[in-house]
Amino acid sequence: MEQNIASQRLTIIGTTHVDRSSIERVRKTISEGHPSVVAVELDDERLWALRDPHRDRLISPIRSGPLAWLMALLERSVGSLTGVFPGSEMLEAVNEAQRVGAQVAMIDKPIDTILSDLSTLPLREKLRIGTDIVVALLAIGTRRKSVQPENTSLNALMEEFDAKYPTLSRILVRDRDKHMAGMLRGILQSCTGQVVAVVGLGHVRGIMQYLNMGQRATSGEMYGIRYEWTLVVFPR
Repeated sequence: MEQNIASQRLTIIGTTHVDRSSIERVRKTISEGHPSVVAVELDDERLWALRDPHRDRLISPIRSGPLAWLMALLERSVGSLTGVFPGSEMLEAVNEAQRVGAQVAMIDKPIDTILSDLSTLPLREKLRIGTDIVVALLAIGTRRKSVQPENTSLNALMEEFDAKYPTLSRILVRDRDKHMAGMLRGILQSCTGQVVAVVGLGHVRGIMQYLNMGQRATSGEMYGIRYEWTLVVFPR
């Protein structure tokens, strides 16, 4: 699914991290658009990890914390169903940007900051998240999967996530949306060419809201968005 809003400077591509069509969409948009800057939902350490030939190894739960380790395990398990390593579309964005001569910008918060923030989750929320992840992993283990119905609202899914895991939602979504919007605003102010941003689908709405808040306060810059909807979900 695509939606275009009147923008001449910025295109945001919302992706799912374990979907092959996301990789193809990223490659096509960058190769055809020849932007000046490609911004990605990564930091330097996560880019290095994606390029590591031994990237299949999970980071130690001692370093990341058991909850972050379980979340990474869940994402990789979903990737095993689609045959796509999590974050492959981000790596493709970096490689394609270099091929067309675009500058690459890392716009996400450092992973160590995110992991530190996750350690502050309330115990009750940690237990709820951990339980839900284990249930999802068991579902993946039995290969029970379905395609999200077309009429499902992304906003409704995000609202449900926020209601069920309020602190996690703030750390993984809202705080990062604000950070990435600020980074994109700085990029737009420092260059005159086209900018393509590649971020997870769940970040698109928040980034746009923060950008538009800044837009009303400054120059009236117009923004645009392209996103796709390709989710894999598991029965409850």
